[in-house]
Amino acid sequence: MGGTSSHQGRLIYVSAPTAQSRFKLKFLRMAVNAIRPSDENLTPMKRLTFDLRLWFAAVSFGTITVICILSAFWVSSFITRSLLERESEVSQEFLESVVTVERNDIFHDGGSEPFIPSSALLEFAQQIVTMPDLLRVNIYAATHRVIWSTEREFIGKIFADNDELEEALKGRRVTEIGTLPDEKKLEHVALGRSGHFIEAYIPIRADRGNGPVLGVVEIYKLPAALDITIRKGQRIAWTGAGIAALILFLTLYWIVQRGARVIEQQQQRLGNMEAFAAVGQMASAVAHSLRNPMSAIRSSAELLRSEQLGGKSEAADNVIREVDRMDGYVRDLLAYARSEPYHLQAVDPLTVVEAIIAKQRRSIDRNKIEVQTSADCAGARGVLADAMLLEQALTSVVTNAIEAMPEGGKLAISIGPSNHDHEVRIEIADTGRGIPAELMRRVKESYFTTKTRGLGLGLALASGIIDRFQGKLDIGSTPGVGTRVSINLKTA
Repeated sequence: MGGTSSHQGRLIYVSAPTAQSRFKLKFLRMAVNAIRPSDENLTPMKRLTFDLRLWFAAVSFGTITVICILSAFWVSSFITRSLLERESEVSQEFLESVVTVERNDIFHDGGSEPFIPSSALLEFAQQIVTMPDLLRVNIYAATHRVIWSTEREFIGKIFADNDELEEALKGRRVTEIGTLPDEKKLEHVALGRSGHFIEAYIPIRADRGNGPVLGVVEIYKLPAALDITIRKGQRIAWTGAGIAALILFLTLYWIVQRGARVIEQQQQRLGNMEAFAAVGQMASAVAHSLRNPMSAIRSSAELLRSEQLGGKSEAADNVIREVDRMDGYVRDLLAYARSEPYHLQAVDPLTVVEAIIAKQRRSIDRNKIEVQTSADCAGARGVLADAMLLEQALTSVVTNAIEAMPEGGKLAISIGPSNHDHEVRIEIADTGRGIPAELMRRVKESYFTTKTRGLGLGLALASGIIDRFQGKLDIGSTPGVGTRVSINLKTA
């Protein structure tokens, strides 16, 4: 607005913003827009960021799974082999105890054809077949001949290339453990049944196991009770490994999740510090230069309004209001960019609220807003804060509430005790448009705003100030109903 105005014979000059002032205003807004993180700028950054959680989840899950599978396989195999080996040892002890009672010539091979088992051998075989869970029994003489078998067609035969028999005749017990018979081996033919079975070549020595090898007893056992125990042990081993893997993965992921969150917060603080440095240098240089021409514009507008009939001028009021708004932006920018020194002391929150309402009275009346202020005895207690900074924080919240009700509404400010001991709660509620749920998580971010005009520093500045006082600021909003800001501060 520029030009001259004549009233009652006097010539009033209303100064207009100079080209230099307009350039500084434009530079200020361009600088803030450049610093403000927009959604378009955030999207490519997120794509380029190393996702620690995803990579850790994938790599650790694969590694832990492989380790636990190998561990479970080793434990289950160890349990199986240990139990079956012990079963074979018990069988050998039983057979040698029988031989000590019988004569030592029960394994004698006279070489006759056909071979006729002796009565001692038949008695020995009869005691063997009383063992539980037997599938087949072959008794070999030292000449490698089968001198008795549960399969009659095997009696008198010699099986060539039987390495297990050779080892047993040398005095070493040979035990094979499996789950299915091997049909390629002649001695396995027609076993038919499957499960955990034992094929054991048990050398029988004279003199209670201290003499030479008299013969070898080959037994095939399918221990049903032992098989159930083995399978149960395997299930326990695999289930335990799975639970351990899950607990280990969740624990490590929780630690990494917390670490990643701390890193993100530190990165955000670092970004804010860099932004503060840029904003502080720019704001200090531009704001001080802007205030002089803004003061001149406001003074001229006030002079014009005072010269009008009745002291009313809509054009002058608009100029003053816009200049005040610009000055508020500059103050917010400077306050947000600089860490002002503060002194915590007892402050009466009701006095601060009343002062803010008095300063905002013109905006409240213009928007036709009804204000209700209440405080109970607990709320009358002082809070631990800096009076000037607390007023600045509450002013930012009240200003947002007023701007959210351009067509009128209700502004309720209450001061009372908090749910926590030694705290006072200040609640500021409006009946404005409300905040959509998808934007609630960003309302405290620096330079984020849904308004066509503004820097987006109000709530960020208020939240930062309350944090300095070791307080807490919470925001709840319902679109179409209104917004409620709760501030908890420690009592003095």
